[in-house]
Amino acid sequence: MTSPAHDLGTRATEQSASATECQFWLNEWISPGSPAGQILARIRVQGPVRAAALDEALRAVVRRHEALRTRFLMRGERLVRDVLPEPVAEAVLRLAEGAGFREAASALLLHGCFDLAAGRVFRIGVAPDDEGATVYVAVHHIAFDGISQEIFAADLAQAYAQAVEGVTMPLPVRRRAQPAALAPGRHAELVAHWRALLEGAAPLPAHGTGPTQRELAEAELAERRSVLASTTWRAVGERAQGVACSPFSVLMAAYAAALGELSGGTDFCVGIPVATRTAGQSHEIGCLINMVPVRMPDLSEEGVVERVAQAVRSSIIGMELPGTDIIRSGKADSGHRMPLYQALFAFEGWQRASHTVAGVTFQAVAVPPVGGLAEVCLQVCQGSDGTLDCLAQAPLSSPWADRLSDLLEAFETRLDRLLHHTIRPPSSVQEATA
Repeated sequence: MTSPAHDLGTRATEQSASATECQFWLNEWISPGSPAGQILARIRVQGPVRAAALDEALRAVVRRHEALRTRFLMRGERLVRDVLPEPVAEAVLRLAEGAGFREAASALLLHGCFDLAAGRVFRIGVAPDDEGATVYVAVHHIAFDGISQEIFAADLAQAYAQAVEGVTMPLPVRRRAQPAALAPGRHAELVAHWRALLEGAAPLPAHGTGPTQRELAEAELAERRSVLASTTWRAVGERAQGVACSPFSVLMAAYAAALGELSGGTDFCVGIPVATRTAGQSHEIGCLINMVPVRMPDLSEEGVVERVAQAVRSSIIGMELPGTDIIRSGKADSGHRMPLYQALFAFEGWQRASHTVAGVTFQAVAVPPVGGLAEVCLQVCQGSDGTLDCLAQAPLSSPWADRLSDLLEAFETRLDRLLHHTIRPPSSVQEATA
């Protein structure tokens, strides 16, 4: 990335950047090319795909979404986003036949491939195979989140149908919403809420010197994966329904208990991504999330799901406050480590829609983070068959890098106890190091 840019003029297309965009911009400036600011989306295209029509459809989708043709500039002390008339992009890269996620990441996520000041925020590669193709969209996190992948897949199917039929009318542009500003009174209320909620919270024990934020951002990742049977997912839903909470809280309770068991920590926080999309942004590609800490209550098993659910609700109440302001409100003192929370939990529990047009089916596929977002992270995704794909990650510089198998085992054991299972179908645990 280039250094902070200052243009002399202003444009009618400029808007103030959101708090989340400001944070990703700052992270990119501090650590250019960090994998923590990158996403590699994956869309499966199943069927006899026409390569030329797919290329045309991809061009139509990136033109449609302003987030994919936005540059970020400094105006004095203010970061603004400037929507360009055309995306800054290179031709679609032809990947090796059958190229997988890691091969695509190596080909697309090159150091210096993104330039936020120029509006170069994505690259696209296509890997053909005997049954169709896989589209990989390498994109800077400032312009993309998990739901954006679903929106991209749906729009790609629509654009492909038009390309096959010879329709030349472009897809209607998805305008970006102006970031909402908090009223001073509401801002003060939220700051007070977070100060009270986070007072005295402890960091997660590191068992040694925890890595710096820069080390986390730049380190390669260690990974372990396990798959839980569909019967477990059904039991999670039943447990949640029984205590009037979401499945998220059941899974998070098991994860937090596992962290506490392995680290000896209590009263720590776990970070969670929360969608900030409004009703008018349901089809807008962009980074529309906020990271909020959830302070863990007593994690002893009796009533833990209910207590964790209440803790989640207490954090959701304050989600309007930008993450950087939450950190300031918490007066975190974790030294050189990540402030407030050192562990993350993400759950993708939505059903991934499939879109069939012209004999070809388009569907977004769950993807892992490509960079370290915390000292340890657990991502749980619901599969189309009802299984739960559990991915534990830690940067190689983190003390958790060698404990991921233990973490998954402890998570599954704690989850079994919460669900009152006496027998659990075995899961497969696999290792992969980026």
